Amino acid sequence: MKKLFLLICVGSMFSCKDNSINKDEYISYKETITINDVPKATLTFFGYGDSRCPEGANCIWAGNAQVDLLLSGVTTEGGINEHVKMCLGSCNFFEKDSSNTGFAMADTLDKNFAGQQYRFILSALEPGPSLDTLRQKEVRRIKLKVEKL
Repeated sequence: MKKLFLLICVGSMFSCKDNSINKDEYISYKETITINDVPKATLTFFGYGDSRCPEGANCIWAGNAQVDLLLSGVTTEGGINEHVKMCLGSCNFFEKDSSNTGFAMADTLDKNFAGQQYRFILSALEPGPSLDTLRQKEVRRIKLKVEKL
Protein backbone atom coordinates (compact mmCIF):
# COMPACT_ATOMS: atom_id res chain seq x y z
CA MET A 1 0.00 0.00 0.00
CA LYS A 2 2.86 2.40 0.83
CA LYS A 3 4.48 1.69 -2.55
CA LEU A 4 1.23 2.49 -4.36
CA PHE A 5 0.88 5.77 -2.42
CA LEU A 6 4.50 6.69 -3.23
CA LEU A 7 3.96 5.90 -6.92
CA ILE A 8 0.85 8.11 -7.03
CA CYS A 9 2.69 10.99 -5.32
CA VAL A 10 5.64 10.81 -7.72
CA GLY A 11 3.34 10.57 -10.73
CA SER A 12 1.31 13.59 -9.64
CA MET A 13 4.48 15.68 -9.24
CA PHE A 14 5.41 15.10 -12.88
CA SER A 15 1.87 15.72 -14.15
CA CYS A 16 1.82 19.19 -12.55
CA LYS A 17 4.77 20.39 -14.62
CA ASP A 18 5.03 24.15 -15.10
CA ASN A 19 4.74 25.18 -18.76
CA SER A 20 6.97 28.25 -18.36
CA ILE A 21 10.19 28.13 -20.32
CA ASN A 22 11.93 31.10 -18.72
CA LYS A 23 10.29 32.22 -15.54
CA ASP A 24 11.05 35.90 -14.96
CA GLU A 25 14.52 35.62 -16.44
CA TYR A 26 16.47 38.17 -18.40
CA ILE A 27 17.67 37.72 -21.97
CA SER A 28 20.54 39.93 -23.12
CA TYR A 29 20.64 41.69 -26.47
CA LYS A 30 21.53 39.19 -29.24
CA GLU A 31 21.28 36.24 -26.78
CA THR A 32 19.52 33.07 -27.98
CA ILE A 33 17.54 30.75 -25.71
CA THR A 34 15.87 27.42 -26.42
CA ILE A 35 12.10 27.50 -26.02
CA ASN A 36 11.36 23.95 -27.21
CA ASP A 37 13.50 20.82 -27.57
CA VAL A 38 11.41 18.70 -29.96
CA PRO A 39 10.80 20.16 -32.44
CA LYS A 40 13.75 22.48 -31.84
CA ALA A 41 12.77 26.14 -31.45
CA THR A 42 14.86 29.08 -30.27
CA LEU A 43 14.24 32.73 -29.49
CA THR A 44 16.78 35.53 -29.98
CA PHE A 45 16.48 39.06 -28.56
CA PHE A 46 17.17 40.50 -32.02
CA GLY A 47 16.58 44.26 -31.77
CA TYR A 48 15.02 47.09 -29.82
CA GLY A 49 13.92 50.71 -29.96
CA ASP A 50 13.41 52.87 -26.91
CA SER A 51 11.56 56.19 -27.04
CA ARG A 52 10.62 56.27 -23.35
CA CYS A 53 11.20 59.51 -21.49
CA PRO A 54 14.70 59.48 -19.89
CA GLU A 55 15.15 59.91 -16.15
CA GLY A 56 15.36 63.59 -15.21
CA ALA A 57 13.84 64.84 -18.48
CA ASN A 58 10.56 66.68 -19.10
CA CYS A 59 8.74 64.94 -21.93
CA ILE A 60 5.42 65.56 -23.65
CA TRP A 61 4.64 61.83 -23.86
CA ALA A 62 5.71 58.72 -21.96
CA GLY A 63 7.03 56.93 -25.04
CA ASN A 64 7.47 53.20 -25.49
CA ALA A 65 10.03 50.43 -25.74
CA GLN A 66 9.81 48.06 -28.71
CA VAL A 67 11.59 44.74 -28.98
CA ASP A 68 12.11 42.45 -31.95
CA LEU A 69 12.32 38.73 -31.19
CA LEU A 70 13.55 36.24 -33.79
CA LEU A 71 11.96 32.81 -33.58
CA SER A 72 13.91 30.02 -35.32
CA GLY A 73 12.76 26.45 -35.60
CA VAL A 74 12.51 23.29 -37.62
CA THR A 75 9.37 21.74 -39.07
CA THR A 76 8.80 18.83 -41.44
CA GLU A 77 9.24 21.33 -44.30
CA GLY A 78 12.62 22.56 -43.02
CA GLY A 79 13.93 25.52 -41.07
CA ILE A 80 11.74 28.55 -40.40
CA ASN A 81 12.43 32.02 -39.03
CA GLU A 82 9.87 34.56 -37.91
CA HIS A 83 10.13 37.98 -36.26
CA VAL A 84 7.81 38.89 -33.39
CA LYS A 85 7.55 42.52 -32.30
CA MET A 86 6.39 43.47 -28.82
CA CYS A 87 6.02 46.77 -26.99
CA LEU A 88 5.97 48.28 -23.49
CA GLY A 89 4.48 51.65 -22.59
CA SER A 90 2.38 53.79 -24.92
CA CYS A 91 1.85 51.17 -27.64
CA ASN A 92 -1.53 52.15 -29.06
CA PHE A 93 -0.27 52.46 -32.64
CA PHE A 94 -0.59 50.08 -35.55
CA GLU A 95 2.01 48.44 -37.77
CA LYS A 96 1.52 46.49 -40.96
CA ASP A 97 2.40 42.80 -41.05
CA SER A 98 3.19 40.74 -44.15
CA SER A 99 -0.50 40.36 -45.00
CA ASN A 100 -0.95 44.17 -44.86
CA THR A 101 -3.44 43.95 -42.03
CA GLY A 102 -2.87 46.35 -39.17
CA PHE A 103 -2.02 45.09 -35.73
CA ALA A 104 -1.20 46.77 -32.43
CA MET A 105 2.00 45.74 -30.70
CA ALA A 106 1.51 44.61 -27.11
CA ASP A 107 3.41 43.32 -24.09
CA THR A 108 1.59 39.95 -24.17
CA LEU A 109 1.21 37.84 -27.29
CA ASP A 110 -0.10 34.36 -28.07
CA LYS A 111 1.76 32.87 -31.04
CA ASN A 112 1.67 29.58 -32.93
CA PHE A 113 5.20 28.71 -34.07
CA ALA A 114 6.56 25.43 -35.49
CA GLY A 115 3.43 23.53 -34.46
CA GLN A 116 3.49 24.73 -30.83
CA GLN A 117 1.38 27.46 -29.21
CA TYR A 118 3.29 29.94 -26.99
CA ARG A 119 2.47 32.95 -24.85
CA PHE A 120 5.15 35.66 -24.66
CA ILE A 121 4.93 38.15 -21.79
CA LEU A 122 7.36 41.09 -21.97
CA SER A 123 7.72 42.94 -18.66
CA ALA A 124 10.91 45.04 -18.99
CA LEU A 125 13.57 46.48 -21.27
CA GLU A 126 16.54 47.50 -19.13
CA PRO A 127 18.25 49.74 -18.47
CA GLY A 128 15.77 52.48 -19.19
CA PRO A 129 16.74 55.54 -21.21
CA SER A 130 19.00 58.08 -19.54
CA LEU A 131 20.40 61.52 -20.29
CA ASP A 132 23.80 60.05 -19.38
CA THR A 133 25.43 59.07 -22.71
CA LEU A 134 27.71 56.52 -21.04
CA ARG A 135 24.73 54.66 -19.63
CA GLN A 136 23.07 54.55 -23.06
CA LYS A 137 25.90 52.34 -24.32
CA GLU A 138 25.12 49.60 -21.79
CA VAL A 139 23.98 46.23 -23.09
CA ARG A 140 20.21 46.01 -23.02
CA ARG A 141 18.26 43.08 -21.69
CA ILE A 142 14.62 42.12 -21.58
CA LYS A 143 12.58 40.34 -18.98
CA LEU A 144 10.48 37.82 -20.88
CA LYS A 145 8.29 34.96 -19.78
CA VAL A 146 7.53 32.24 -22.34
CA GLU A 147 4.76 29.73 -21.71
CA LYS A 148 3.70 26.72 -23.76
CA LEU A 149 -0.07 26.71 -24.09
